[in-house]
Amino acid sequence: MDLKQYIIILWRRKWAILFTVIAIMLIVIVSTREQTPKYRASVVLRIATSSNGGMSYSDYVHTTQLMNTYAEIATSRPILEKLETRVDLKYLPPLTIDVIPNTELIRISAESIFPERAAEVANSLAEILIGESSELYLGEVKSSQDILDGQLSNAQSELNYTRDAYAKLIVQTPAAPEKIETTRQLLQLKQGTYERLLEQHRQAVLRDELRSSMITIVQPALVPQYPFEPRTSLNYALGFAVGLIGGVGLAFILESQDTSLYASEDIEAIIELTEVVKIPKAGEEQLSNYQNDTSKFTNAFQNLVTNLQPVKGETQLKIFLVISAEPNQGKSTIVHRLALTLAEFGEKVVTVDCDTRAPKLHTLFGLSNDSGLTDVLENDANLKDVLQDSSFENVKLLSGGTPSSYPSKLLGLAQMTDLLNELKEDFDYILLDSAALEVTFDITALLPNVDKVLLIVRRGYAHQEALRFIKKILAGTKFSDKPIDLILNQMEFDN
Repeated sequence: MDLKQYIIILWRRKWAILFTVIAIMLIVIVSTREQTPKYRASVVLRIATSSNGGMSYSDYVHTTQLMNTYAEIATSRPILEKLETRVDLKYLPPLTIDVIPNTELIRISAESIFPERAAEVANSLAEILIGESSELYLGEVKSSQDILDGQLSNAQSELNYTRDAYAKLIVQTPAAPEKIETTRQLLQLKQGTYERLLEQHRQAVLRDELRSSMITIVQPALVPQYPFEPRTSLNYALGFAVGLIGGVGLAFILESQDTSLYASEDIEAIIELTEVVKIPKAGEEQLSNYQNDTSKFTNAFQNLVTNLQPVKGETQLKIFLVISAEPNQGKSTIVHRLALTLAEFGEKVVTVDCDTRAPKLHTLFGLSNDSGLTDVLENDANLKDVLQDSSFENVKLLSGGTPSSYPSKLLGLAQMTDLLNELKEDFDYILLDSAALEVTFDITALLPNVDKVLLIVRRGYAHQEALRFIKKILAGTKFSDKPIDLILNQMEFDN
């Protein structure tokens, strides 16, 4: 099957595809609108992990571990308990901690049906992490600044004591040079120790200050204006895609289960007849326009009339039985338009509605069905009294008439033969519109009196089983001496 055939199938099943898309979209729209909107607020933190410009592999590993550690700590039980206390909530909304790759950034996101609460929770968690960054970093270990504070205090006390002792020795009498020298050296030593500890203390203070500011807020969480769920546009897009895919799948499933015939080649292959004409699909305007019409629909009937007329040396065929394998093949419409076209060619035409169960020709001609064929056959009504003049010159109608309890029996009576013989004297063409073979076998009663059979098959409405059935009927002995013409109805021009 080529691309063109796929396109034809999809176009043929366009309503199934459209219905599926609409149904899925309605489900998606309703479900989306029924979802409670959820809001997400995010705060971005920076964790300073390196103070120098370069970073070694070990520094990179350490940074990665530190970032992941803080991500785990942020959702640890002690931190969450403090967060519950701060925001005064018994149940915290969902929290998400994301380490942004190749950065020193961590994103903390909170989700809630209330936008203000989402922003409050995210910012509060960030503030807790910042406020306890030193404790989180050192744990329960005593800081170097605290240790140096004690050492510096002791060194200063010792320095002051040695300085006082040295001052006393200088003014002491009698003088003690050796003791003064020893105390002076000890004073220098204590002074050096104190200055060294003072420098270490200064560096420790600097380090602790850096540690205390290693976590900073880069971007605080703002109150979200729009919910992140439901994702309306995404849901609608996915719903349309699913509906379209489902519709296409349904189209091919329906096609595989459909026994209707859409191509003239398939119809001819089953019925084993070649069409004499293809009648295209026509709109209301073409069906009601009888004159000065150059459409393909009108041309098809003109070609059909030409085909029905005898060539030089052939006998004029007058009585044509129009049949179909099943209902809804457009049989009555074709009889009606064929009669008008024959009249345009100067022929005198009578149409006889032999489908007395469900007559249609009188509605197409805009005439009544008060009396007709059954009244002539069953009630001995005068044929000339029940024949109706149509609004078209040279075209008359014998409608179905009063409903009969035995229509098949009536059509096989000798009166039917007499009626047709009488009509042959006054008309050039007699068109018999019969019931579909699927409904009744009335046509077998009419066969002995007809000159030719016109089989109507409507594209897209004819089924394989019905055509195979009528093929067997046509192959029977009753049809053996009757020429049969195949007319394809509502065909596309590319077929």
